[in-house]
Amino acid sequence: MRMPPMLMHVKIKNKDHNFGLWLPLFLFILIAFIILLALSPLILICLLLMWPSGWGRWLVQAFKAGVDSLWALKGLSVDIQNRDGVVRVTVI
Repeated sequence: MRMPPMLMHVKIKNKDHNFGLWLPLFLFILIAFIILLALSPLILICLLLMWPSGWGRWLVQAFKAGVDSLWALKGLSVDIQNRDGVVRVTVI
């Protein structure tokens, strides 16, 4: 079973500042899950109404693709550099 990313580290370094920030992604995922749970009756009604037209299946596949994309972020590292500084984002 794959696990979602838990932390994101943002590091900003230039000639004046050396700043790092740890963001707890598991809290954002928890908040998103609570919102999804609260909206689930509306989502199910929308899904049932759209299923005969073919859009319901598309919505289910889009939701699955979004969750798979979120889970695939683990291990992502992005470095942005210019002559004045460096920004590094790492998802753990």
